Amino acid sequence: MDSFYILAERRIQQAISEGEFDNLPGTGKPLPPDRFAGLDPEMRMAARVLANSGCAPPEVGLLRELSEARARLTAAAAAEKVRLLREYSEAELRYNLAMERRRR
Repeated sequence: MDSFYILAERRIQQAISEGEFDNLPGTGKPLPPDRFAGLDPEMRMAARVLANSGCAPPEVGLLRELSEARARLTAAAAAEKVRLLREYSEAELRYNLAMERRRR
């Protein structure tokens, strides 16, 4: 094993034994959904790095728009569902077209 790994593991175990990981925000709650889950696995890490640096490709913005449209559709009253379903479908089409262009 690599000495850096051993050192890191010792410090993690020490922090656990001292209770430094107890009562962290979000303890016991599920992780938030991965906003890049809709991307191809090859693109996912790159998109995450670019988004964290503020240089995300257009597909990431489209994916975010699609996710927001899905959330609005889920939370909407029955009267709004037709309009929001159209909005979601348009966002999904824009995203799928962008991904198809990227694959070429």
